[in-house]
Amino acid sequence: MQDYKAESDNDVIEDCWNIIGVWSSTKNRCPELAKVIHCRNCLVYAGTGRRLLNRFFSPDYQQELTSMLAEEKKEEPANLKSAFVFRTGGEWLALSAHLIQSVVDMGVIHTLPNISNKVLRGVVNVRGKLEICVSIGGVLGIERLERDDKTSTYLAPERLVVAAYEGQALTFPVSEVMGVVRYHKDMIRDLPVTVAGSKSVYTCGILLFNDIDIGFLKDEPLFKSLTRDLA
Repeated sequence: MQDYKAESDNDVIEDCWNIIGVWSSTKNRCPELAKVIHCRNCLVYAGTGRRLLNRFFSPDYQQELTSMLAEEKKEEPANLKSAFVFRTGGEWLALSAHLIQSVVDMGVIHTLPNISNKVLRGVVNVRGKLEICVSIGGVLGIERLERDDKTSTYLAPERLVVAAYEGQALTFPVSEVMGVVRYHKDMIRDLPVTVAGSKSVYTCGILLFNDIDIGFLKDEPLFKSLTRDLA
């Protein structure tokens, strides 16, 4: 959207609050702060706000705003649900958002003695507490992408997702996080007949979002497989 039009060439906003005020990084602060404590309490700040509200706007701005208000409002489908979308290796996957507790920076995964499988990775420190770390890619048979500095391919830094299912907390590393998206059940397509093996067992369908095919995972069979060796 275009900016408001000034009443004159001299109608310039001097944002002292960003230069010498509380939002500045300089050591030479405004002497008035000793009295008003914060720029919001200053008459200069309040007066500038009134000037901004009273400024004239250009015909282009008025036309753009009128067009926006005249647009027909699109009603969102009822019964929308939330999914947490992430990438493991080269594949985008989704889980029901209510299972996700938090997303944190990747930490050091400490392997457990006498444990050797592709699913149970070990334990990892999350905010001072040791949590079990598992691999969704290990369950689905998804190969991990290795960074190649000789190519221009971008690989996002790994993140650690903290989830909980039926009282059991788990963490699992992911290659990239898209975040929480809203979807309707009609947006999930059936799996292609070419999908077989572990992916067909743990995936209920394909969610198309922003032209990306996302494998929507089944909660119960996936987490039962992830916790199988924890008993």
